[in-house]
Amino acid sequence: MTSPGRTLVAGVDPEVVAAAVLACPAVARLSGGAFGAAATYLPGRRVTGVVVREDAAGGLADLAVHVVAHYGTPMTEVAGQVRAAVAAAAPGARTDVHVDDVALPGDPEPEDDPADDTP
Repeated sequence: MTSPGRTLVAGVDPEVVAAAVLACPAVARLSGGAFGAAATYLPGRRVTGVVVREDAAGGLADLAVHVVAHYGTPMTEVAGQVRAAVAAAAPGARTDVHVDDVALPGDPEPEDDPADDTP
């Protein structure tokens, strides 16, 4: 699934995946993971929280999605929502879901990273 002017990595548009994951009710935001390294780098931008790699056989993509979950949502529900969103955005991709943090009600939003162009 892609739009004109988008960049595919291993047949997947990481920006479409990011938008789909951000639409999940259990997801507060995407996460850069430890040291901000969880990202897919595209020409002139990066998509934080979505890591896309070709599998070892060169077939379907392997994705790692790093999220911050809303407090009170069971982790199995968070993972299920994220996997369903990724399945719609990148059919057939194998997906690992990493819940890096939990956002408490009333927590301030983190500062925006100017290098982060996540949709």
